[in-house]
Amino acid sequence: MIENRLVSPNRRSEQYPRFSEEEFNRRHDAVRDWMDSNDLDVLVIYANGGLLGGNSTNIHYLSNYSGMFMSYMVFFADPDRSPTIYCGLSNHLQFIAEISVVSDIRLMIPDPPEQLADRIAEAGLTEGNTGIVALDPRYKYSIPYEHRIELEDRLEGKLRDKTGSFVNEVHSVKSDEEIEWIKKAAEYCDLGMKALAETAEPGVKEYELEAALKNAYLKEGGETSFTFINSAPMEGAQPGEAITWKEPSSRTLESGDIVSTEFSASHHGYSSQVHRPIAVGQSPTDEYEEMWDLALETYENMLGALKPGNTSKDVAEATAPIEDSEYKIYDVMLHGFGNAYIHPFIGTPSSNYWPGGDDPLTKGWEFKENMTVVIQPNLCDENETKCFQLGTTVAIREHGAEVLQEYPVEFVQP
Repeated sequence: MIENRLVSPNRRSEQYPRFSEEEFNRRHDAVRDWMDSNDLDVLVIYANGGLLGGNSTNIHYLSNYSGMFMSYMVFFADPDRSPTIYCGLSNHLQFIAEISVVSDIRLMIPDPPEQLADRIAEAGLTEGNTGIVALDPRYKYSIPYEHRIELEDRLEGKLRDKTGSFVNEVHSVKSDEEIEWIKKAAEYCDLGMKALAETAEPGVKEYELEAALKNAYLKEGGETSFTFINSAPMEGAQPGEAITWKEPSSRTLESGDIVSTEFSASHHGYSSQVHRPIAVGQSPTDEYEEMWDLALETYENMLGALKPGNTSKDVAEATAPIEDSEYKIYDVMLHGFGNAYIHPFIGTPSSNYWPGGDDPLTKGWEFKENMTVVIQPNLCDENETKCFQLGTTVAIREHGAEVLQEYPVEFVQP
């Protein structure tokens, strides 16, 4: 720690949401049990900000701190050894002290891997086995290359990347406290969706829709995550013009448009997500009504398939109404969510978006009670001139799926 930083917890700590001491003890114990089963003495957990805070999720899970830039945590299987957070910027040390349940906070620069190796040596574990927990395992990236080389040079024990196992085995099943936070995020999504629907009129720009929905939940204490908003004519759109997954532009809404949505709001790092189509100035066209019927049938099928003990194959089969139609699927139909954008990712052969059947982490996936996921039936026509999705965040309970949003499942229209 640099000498002129006090790094003192103070009364501001009481102003930030925090899980109970029992919840953090449960998490730390669960991670240590997982480390024992994987023959690990040390975890080096890497974070670097990113989408939904997903790249910082694993440190947040154990500390209550979600960094906006590079940070590390060193966590030990031995409960008598305190974990350490390494902060990338010295002016953020104080914030970590106020928000984190981990009290050993250090600055990682000027040589991050040397700091990490020194901490492991300080604990007497250079000969122990060290696991790396990094970012999204789908993309096979890990800690920075030079960091890994130096750690391999300094540490005598095995160094193994365990990101996929950690994400899928440790925090894919949520506690009751976590689900309450995801429900709070769902309330923010409801507020945002209501404001968005009320604002979507001819003459309004897409970025004004974003402002309306974010203001609705920010003023209630919610946090922003990501916002996809796209508008296009329901008839006469150019190829690609109606595709959903875009940031809001300066385009002005016109009567006869469709607004397609996918946005997320968060409660201190725990997120929910909602998707509804909006018809502007007039009722949906006949083809969009047909598309809505397919989306709704698929949505209900997928809800019915989300039960403890069911598998990714069961959910993939529930997507048949769209998959077997003349329409294309453009995105995954289900993904894990809550504290990060995580497995499983259930696509279809036609989606060309990480088809779940070919993903080894999703292929054998079995749903368990208290997993939280997003279902998002989406479809577009062959020429990609018509598109939207329908979706919500779901907690899997003993007898089936619990929808966490209260906003109506409807094609919003005047």
